[in-house]
Amino acid sequence: MTYKDIAIIDIGSSSIKTFVIDKENSISKIISVAKSNTIGFDGKTVTNFDNFVESIKISIDKAQRQLPRKIKNVILIVPTSLNKNLLISEKIILKGSQVENNHLRNLLSSINKKYYSQFSHCFRSNFTTDQNIITDNPIGIACDTLTLNAIGTLIDSSQINMYKNIFNRVGVNIHSLYDSNVIYYLYLKSLNLDKKNIIFIDIGYRSTKVLMIKNENISLIKTLPIGSYFITNDLVKILNVSYDFADKLKISHINLGLNEKKMIEIPVWEELGKNLKRKIDHEYLKSIIASRIDEIFNMILGMVPKSKFFYSYLVTGGGSMQINLKPYLKNKFGIEVEIFEPKQVKGIPTFWNNPSIMSLFAMNELIANNSLESLNLLKKNDSFSNKIWYKRFVDLL
Repeated sequence: MTYKDIAIIDIGSSSIKTFVIDKENSISKIISVAKSNTIGFDGKTVTNFDNFVESIKISIDKAQRQLPRKIKNVILIVPTSLNKNLLISEKIILKGSQVENNHLRNLLSSINKKYYSQFSHCFRSNFTTDQNIITDNPIGIACDTLTLNAIGTLIDSSQINMYKNIFNRVGVNIHSLYDSNVIYYLYLKSLNLDKKNIIFIDIGYRSTKVLMIKNENISLIKTLPIGSYFITNDLVKILNVSYDFADKLKISHINLGLNEKKMIEIPVWEELGKNLKRKIDHEYLKSIIASRIDEIFNMILGMVPKSKFFYSYLVTGGGSMQINLKPYLKNKFGIEVEIFEPKQVKGIPTFWNNPSIMSLFAMNELIANNSLESLNLLKKNDSFSNKIWYKRFVDLL
């Protein structure tokens, strides 16, 4: 697949982020970055179509200003809550024979026959044998049964048509759409992590995505209806401050690991225009944030089927940027978490290298290492560009 001046766009309920990439050989360069506020979309429902179109256009236009050529094609990362992701398995009986290429072709053919018309995408997770061997390449292994595990994504046709309508009005072509949680899973897989049991948590604006991986297989995909917006909104209501001030306050000044006495100045706006300030106890402000963090992680840990220590925890998203979140979670819940941050990228502003836009970096890495092609199980005509962009899965083993 050719990626020349193609934009990756993450449509969130808070902001619309745009990366423009240029891939040559195995190197994918980020050549432009931009962001706009999301208007007319709350993460699930378009509340004002014209405003939503305009907010997407603003993000693309900002990215366009940094380029000598016009953006013609976009890849969309769409919210998981609007899609259906199903875990599927296909089995072949081998009766002790060694796995050969034709066995993999039979599995691929079976997947295509069953799911070609059902899924927008279907990505391979791994193979398992009757001896519970987990592998990405089972050729040469003798077993009685071989199972191909995968995740299929169904993006509703009404959502596809809506985005086609939007981007027709903006003047660019949709190259493809991907589910955000599936992109995270494929990215984790491409890293070849030593950790085989992972709970991946993306604390977004209005929701929190949870991806549970057990023995390298996806065991759960869940979207919780709570995110960092709720923390900011609590501060706005309790302190009677602006949203922008509250958002900066929670990230820059409230430290979940601080236990010493400290006061923080809060502005007080009066009718006469005087800018006065009052001092609020830091411990009180910390308790406001901690209550929401506790709510999120109590929900997540309530879904963990076995001991919480069986899993490794990776946390990303804007909500992961809270000061001293890691030690707070260790003290409160006894779990060790790692903040999942993007690799540092040269040539773009430093403030872009943060977890709040991790999905864009993940997609860029998948494009750079060809994971989207190598793990895709369905070979079909791209419904957006009428080009064949799925390669044969078995040829890439």
